[in-house]
Parts: sequence; structure tokens; C-alpha cells
Amino acid sequence: MSAGESDDRSSEFDSRLTDRHIVVTGGAQGIGRGIVLRCAQAGADVTIFDIDTETAGETAVRVRETGSEATVVEVDVADADSVDSGVADARGALGPIHGVVNNAGIQRSVPLLDTSEAEWDRHFAVNTKGAFFVAKRVAEQMIADDIAGRIVNISSVGAERPFTGQGAYGASKAAVLALTTVLAKELAEHGITANAIKPGTVETPMVDTWLSEKAALSDQSEAEILSESLATHILDRPGHPEEIGHMAVLLLSDEGEWITGESIAVDGGYLEA
Repeated sequence: MSAGESDDRSSEFDSRLTDRHIVVTGGAQGIGRGIVLRCAQAGADVTIFDIDTETAGETAVRVRETGSEATVVEVDVADADSVDSGVADARGALGPIHGVVNNAGIQRSVPLLDTSEAEWDRHFAVNTKGAFFVAKRVAEQMIADDIAGRIVNISSVGAERPFTGQGAYGASKAAVLALTTVLAKELAEHGITANAIKPGTVETPMVDTWLSEKAALSDQSEAEILSESLATHILDRPGHPEEIGHMAVLLLSDEGEWITGESIAVDGGYLEA
């Protein structure tokens, strides 16, 4: 299976998220799609925030096949006004929001000395500021609706042990961990939890792009780079998007009620870069 293919293995249906409305940013494909489908399999209705509404629509069709409801809202998470209107549209379509997964992100593989100010700013705009905008607006809505909700931010093992070329990406994902800690502390009085998931190497289009960029900057092939990456994981295979979804469902459900302020690695035993 290539790094761009998705694992379509379905988990057995469970009811942990029944009667809950979950928003997933960047839910059109990759890890976001895996999270969306796992939430639906657990009974949730899902709103997908994405700039790629066509692909998001395809994911929404798969959600409806599980028996859950799905809606797609075109949202640029780096734009506060877009986020505000998106949250309002999501609530209007599927009702009060019980949980949000901030998954939308970008990653470029560029040596730090070649990283432009624009590239640096774009990583922080999408990966960090986007998570802040969405978490803030959704939390305000949860408080107004008196919902003890759940916030899950997708960070990365690269937040703490980035590969070369991941300066802007790693720094922006590290900032997500700090954001998560503060959200957990400040929202606890409202019964809202906030946690981060740190995926390792997962089969996604983003990883495909990373492999291509790394190969262009070296004398190695994409296959060789992927092999080296997997050698840093105890379990010598890439993760599947749905495997990140398993952890997201746990944190979004009642089973995650006493978990907050944590950064949880789902990475196949990532050891070093």
C-alpha cells in the first residue's frame, strides 16, 4: 500500500458518539477523513470544514452510508471571519456542537535557511492560528449552549522530534501543544476538555508530498526516504488515517471525560528522527 492510499477497513459500529455533532477541520481526505469516518461509525453527525469542498463532499457521502448525517462547509481556518461563519453554519445545519477536531494543516519540507518568511507565516496561519480560531469560536458556542464539549487538536510527533526540513512545520505544531495546554486549563471550569494527538508517519496525501519534496532535495528515492522514516518506528509500517480516528473518538466520547491537557502519540512507537 502506498503512502497516498487510505485504509478502508471499517471498525465495528459503536454508539459512543450517538446524538453528538462533531466538527472536523481538513476532513476531506487523509487523517481528517479517517477521523470523520470513525466519528460517523461511532454514531456522530459530522460537519466537515475544508477548502476542498468537492473532495469533502465525497467524504460526506461515505458518512451518510453509515447512517449518520454530514454537512460540508467551505472554511479557510486561517481566516477568522470564515471560521465564524462556518461555525454558525455548522450549528444551523446539525445543531449544537459537542466536539471539534482541529486537523487542517500544511507541511512543506524546506531547509530552514531556504525557508521564506511567507512559508513560515503560512505554516503558523494554518496549523496554529487556524486551530486557535476554530477552538475559540467553538468553545464560545459550547459555553453558550451549556455543553461540556471536547476539543482535539492534531499536532505531530514532529512537534518535538522533527525531521530535517520541518522547521516551520515542527515549530507550528509545537505551538499547538502549548495552545492545547492553555485551552485545557482555561476551559475546565466549563467542563470542556482539550487534548492533542501526535500522529507519526500516516498514509496520507500530505506524506506523499513530503516524500516528494524530500526526494527532490536529496539523492534518495521516495521509497528509500519512507523506509528510513519507518525504521524510526517500533512498528515497521505506516499508520492508517482511521487509527488516528480511534484515538479521536475516545477523546471525544464520555470515555475521555477525565483526560485533558494531554498530548498523546499515536505513532507506531516513534523513537527518533
